[in-house]
Amino acid sequence: MNPSPSLLCEHPFLKGMPEPFIQKLSTIATHLSFKAQSYLFVEGQKADKFFLLQKGLVALETYFPERGILVIQTVGIGHVVGWSWICPPFLWHFSARVIDPVDAFVFDAIHLKEMMEEDPSFGYEITKRIIPLMLERLQATRLQFLDIYGPPS
Repeated sequence: MNPSPSLLCEHPFLKGMPEPFIQKLSTIATHLSFKAQSYLFVEGQKADKFFLLQKGLVALETYFPERGILVIQTVGIGHVVGWSWICPPFLWHFSARVIDPVDAFVFDAIHLKEMMEEDPSFGYEITKRIIPLMLERLQATRLQFLDIYGPPS
């Protein structure tokens, strides 16, 4: 079931977005729930979804040789997960494991990308909201790498 535009615009990622853009997004969104220990997506698989978290907690993980699976960042309510669909090769760069049960708006990223290409002003609006999130994730990953590649404990 598609969430209503009024419900979508309450999410921090979409706050202040023009109503016509929220309407567009509502046509490709669903509201889904995920159980603890399930995965929203798995590293290396096709990236075709975009998640706005409404409830719960998600660990973003990646595999490091000789160290196993490590958590890069943990995110929760109000956060955004999954933008590997933006750039080739369109594969997930991390896995997203549910720690606490999650409710999320889930967007069909293939259609979202098409909409962004068809309407540059819509595409710019989405892009300018995603870029700061990418920077935040990059910084979190950088800090985690300092821990990972430091002396083993």
